[in-house]
Amino acid sequence: MPPLRPVLETWFRRVWNEEDTQAIDELFIPDGLAQGFGPTALVGPEQFKPFHQAVCALLSDIDITIEKSGESDDWISVVCTLRANSEKTGKAITITGSVFARIVDGVLREAYNHWDSMSLYEQLALLPLHAFMTGLQGKRIA
Repeated sequence: MPPLRPVLETWFRRVWNEEDTQAIDELFIPDGLAQGFGPTALVGPEQFKPFHQAVCALLSDIDITIEKSGESDDWISVVCTLRANSEKTGKAITITGSVFARIVDGVLREAYNHWDSMSLYEQLALLPLHAFMTGLQGKRIA
């Protein structure tokens, strides 16, 4: 079985770094599942593209780097760093995340995503700074 990491590196480079929406059609099967971007799975490229468009409207110069990875059969688990700039302010943004994905024949079949969205929203000034710690203290986040 060929290594899976290059497929995910290609996905991150083309879909996010280059904002190439055609790559979504090429690398994600029509009934593939993308979990972790809301209360229900995004199914296939047609549901993933509006999510992609929304993120690209918030961030520019997106660069996702795989820091660590592990593979077993057709599954890969990666820890990543996303670096970008706020589209509104130009401010640098950095968050971490992890993805657990099944790749068969060089395309994504399913992915389970966990990104530090709270930190992203804090850095974009959509949540107050330290909202996570405020919530852990049982205080209402204003």
